[in-house]
Amino acid sequence: MIDAHCHLYSDKYDHDLDKVIQRARQHLEGVVVSAVDSPSLQKSLTIRRQHSDFIHVTAGVHPRTAAKLKKEELSQLWQAIKMVKKELVAVGEVGPDFHHTRDPHLRQRQLEVLEEAMRQADNFHLPLVIHARQAEAAALEVVSGCKTPVLFHCFAGPRQVARQITRNGFYLSFSAILLFSSELQKVATEVPLERILTETDSPALSPRRDRRRNEPAFLKPIVSRLAALREHPQEKIAKITSANARRFYGLDSRSNA
Repeated sequence: MIDAHCHLYSDKYDHDLDKVIQRARQHLEGVVVSAVDSPSLQKSLTIRRQHSDFIHVTAGVHPRTAAKLKKEELSQLWQAIKMVKKELVAVGEVGPDFHHTRDPHLRQRQLEVLEEAMRQADNFHLPLVIHARQAEAAALEVVSGCKTPVLFHCFAGPRQVARQITRNGFYLSFSAILLFSSELQKVATEVPLERILTETDSPALSPRRDRRRNEPAFLKPIVSRLAALREHPQEKIAKITSANARRFYGLDSRSNA
């Protein structure tokens, strides 16, 4: 199994990060850490350099930050990402979050930043990871012509949008929301297996509601639920979703480089 999206740079791991990674190694073959600004990018790269056989890094800008960033600040962030692009497996996460952002002008700015991120991903020859909350259709409209692979991480949107995403050849990633949402479970039974990844989005979204902190080692319940929904052995679903993650992020080519 591969955790396709998490945030190990979070200060919630500062006191026991080594143990968190040790536990992840017991269950997973890889972890993808998604940085959302310059400080988290530097911290993520430090973690990766210590665990380059296991940790992979993406770099983007969080929607709530993107909505308020000045153009000069965003330009500086892209330049910082460009300088380390050889250490990255994707651009993102980036995209609209209409749940937290209600102002129409800020929402439009989030979509503009997503469009710019799409161009940067193409320039860097990297796939694009999208954060779209209650804005999946709007994000899809922006990236429908994207030339690089696209992943809608932590997907929890409508079934019809999920169908459109996969028809475009893009990917979806399911988090622990899959355990609790009957509508999302319907989505998981309909979209092609070859377009599905699994993630923890840790430290958020624990698969157990009594846990205060999530971590990559807790990916298994998501894979198990997906296997039950698709009526396949868990081992088969783990193998398929891991292969999808390796294909989307180009992990095999990087390990052979």
